[in-house]
Amino acid sequence: MNLSEIYPYKFTPIYIEKIWGGRNLERLFGRELPPDVSIGESWELADLDLGASVVSNGPLAGTSLTELTRRFGAGLLGSAKPLDNGRFPLLLKLLDANDILSLQVHPDARAAAEIPGAALKTECWYAIDSRDGYIYKGLAPGVGPEQFREGIENDTVAKLVRRYDLAVGDFHYLPAGTVHAIGPGLVVAEVQTPSDTTYRVTDWGRGREIHVERSMQCIHFTPVDDTSPGAEGDTLLVTEFFTVSRHAVGPDAPYATPAGRCVAVMLLDGGDVEFRHSGPVEQLTLAAAGDTVVLPASLPGGSIRSSTGCSFLEITLPASA
Repeated sequence: MNLSEIYPYKFTPIYIEKIWGGRNLERLFGRELPPDVSIGESWELADLDLGASVVSNGPLAGTSLTELTRRFGAGLLGSAKPLDNGRFPLLLKLLDANDILSLQVHPDARAAAEIPGAALKTECWYAIDSRDGYIYKGLAPGVGPEQFREGIENDTVAKLVRRYDLAVGDFHYLPAGTVHAIGPGLVVAEVQTPSDTTYRVTDWGRGREIHVERSMQCIHFTPVDDTSPGAEGDTLLVTEFFTVSRHAVGPDAPYATPAGRCVAVMLLDGGDVEFRHSGPVEQLTLAAAGDTVVLPASLPGGSIRSSTGCSFLEITLPASA
């Protein structure tokens, strides 16, 4: 392993146009977005057939996340394992909702095994920006399959799901099988398992395809514990797939990242952020609010420092998977 190739990696965002998207990543983070389109998703860290992130800094600039995972294996992932297809086991996005997303659901392991081509998708959202934003998450108490199907047919399904108003800093866990939607006025950081399998319950009359039968197959109609397991102190969520924590550091107060673990950092605010390490070949990585940086498990003495202070989400892969 060439030591000069082990350093904190930044990646070029992959922008996805959506009918519900907007331009708020320009306003919040100074992004240069593709002109004249509504950007709904920025894939910050992705390794899917539909798009794979590419390193944008240092000696490995131009290398895909697919190739990093193949070449470095445990040097990148630690004791976590790649997916069965050899790809990176995490997907990170920024979502900009200027209109409501479809009411939708993702399959759990059981449903994914039953549906050809489907993949489990569990996710969580952290609200970065809210302009009277809200989400739908989970069924209203007592709602069963028959009543829910009638709500789809009668276009009254919004009355059968729970609504939450969101402020900046609010966090929600959405385990697979949870029916949900993001309402207008929100920008969220999304941490999820690497799957793009989505079934729409309703698209609010916009004419896109809906998937009633697949949705009914996936939705959990028994009560689902959607509280954040393992939440304590800075830790927001612990799942078998990833752990999410939120940290804030003061000006010039270095934060030591977890040793021996693959860590992804989504910067929420702050400027002049430096990612350093104690390896023999120094590769200083500079970042700012809105950036996502990955620190390989084999990186020695990783740390984060900002002259102005900063806050960030720290996403770690499990010690074993």
